[in-house]
Amino acid sequence: MATWQVVAIVTLVLVAIAAATFLVWLGRSAMTPTQAAAELRALGVELVRLPGRLRRVAADPRTPQKARVWLIALAVYVASPIDPIPDFIPVIGHLDELVIVPLALRRIRRMIPPDVWAEHFPPRDARPSN
Repeated sequence: MATWQVVAIVTLVLVAIAAATFLVWLGRSAMTPTQAAAELRALGVELVRLPGRLRRVAADPRTPQKARVWLIALAVYVASPIDPIPDFIPVIGHLDELVIVPLALRRIRRMIPPDVWAEHFPPRDARPSN
């Protein structure tokens, strides 16, 4: 089997898993499809705002130095063209970021004082709607 065929099969399997996960999430939630779409849009907006908020957290003088180092290292890792799995491989190339980035953010979140985090990442219901 050729390499491109393996990549295509793995890509199709990953897309099918993502679609199945979404459908299970939608089925188990008490949301209508319209509410689920609105929730996904809101999550997309949050993802777009994430880099700016993380930059402001890193610039905050109350953020511990160790958390700043982790944030800078994470930014360099995401921006770096050198990865364990090259990004030019469709879908699979970005899997390392999809695993490492959330794990690193979880660790960074634990290093930052709760009041600093709450200031830069207010709860969704407390945020003004745009």
